[in-house]
Amino acid sequence: LPRTVGRRHGVSGAAWAWGLPAALAFFSALAGTLLVERWARPLGLLDLPNPRSSHREPRPRGGGLGIVCGVAAGVAAASWTAGGFGASIRVVLWAALLVAAAGLWDDLRPLPAWPRLLVQTAAAVLVVAACGGLERLPLPPPADVALGAAGAPLAVLWLVAVTNFFNFMDGLDALAPGQAVLSLALLAWALWPGGAAGLSLVAAAATAALLLRNWTPARLFLGDVGSSFLGLLLAGLPFAGPPAERPRLVLLVAVSLALFLLDPVATLWRRWRRGAPLTVAHREHAYQRLVAPERSHAPVVSGLLATGLLLSLLAAAGYALPSLAWPVVAAALLLFAAEWCLAARWSSR
Repeated sequence: LPRTVGRRHGVSGAAWAWGLPAALAFFSALAGTLLVERWARPLGLLDLPNPRSSHREPRPRGGGLGIVCGVAAGVAAASWTAGGFGASIRVVLWAALLVAAAGLWDDLRPLPAWPRLLVQTAAAVLVVAACGGLERLPLPPPADVALGAAGAPLAVLWLVAVTNFFNFMDGLDALAPGQAVLSLALLAWALWPGGAAGLSLVAAAATAALLLRNWTPARLFLGDVGSSFLGLLLAGLPFAGPPAERPRLVLLVAVSLALFLLDPVATLWRRWRRGAPLTVAHREHAYQRLVAPERSHAPVVSGLLATGLLLSLLAAAGYALPSLAWPVVAAALLLFAAEWCLAARWSSR
């Protein structure tokens, strides 16, 4: 188990090595988000209300730029305290920065969907080329069948899908950053004490700083620069772990992000069946239908993050005890089904 690995390498030493970079990432990200909030209007980093929005007044966006700055500061500190990162981790980080750059461009001057998709696909191919694909289907036995040549394209699909789905779910104050902190902390636990765990911890600390300004009523939005960066990191960090553990790490992330993955899939399917355009902004996601117009996001976000915490704990249990993996997958599906039914009932009032 990961805890055994941690003891063998010295948990206290690893905690010191990554604790300082994480603290620096938090305070650097906080400073960065405050700067972005201060200069958002002069720079044109404003989120204007549209059919997808849950806000009615223009708000500053691009807070994810502060997260990127915080992670950069933490990574720089890690080169001193922990000896830096391996090649595969650096590739995942560069790929996340690549999609973040496209996201920042979109925050400043909206891009069509295809250039963003092209950049995300290029970043995903970069990760898979450097780290390898999926050797087995990321499901518990006996469904963990060998993928062979299909492992690489399936890995690219996973990376692109999670990056986009995480962006789709960034529609309520603090929801996406809050879930990112939970899932990154879970990855840090599973990958401890290696470099991928350190990057997860640094990214979680930087994202936690944004929550101080993003909790409802949000003073600063994450923006595409942040949602793209965090989505690619969450999808890509399992590929920086031990190759033999990669399918289980992907499943770990999938269970933790179950609401973030199943909601977009169900919503896109629902819109496709009735012939609605898939690239047009809308408010049909389950999490959006749970919020009454002009009401605070806090009760819904708190409930969804509590569910995200429960899913992360279940994911940890399924990872540590493989015999629990199928019950954990079933529980994740049931929790999403409950959210979907509750949203359908609420929106029909």
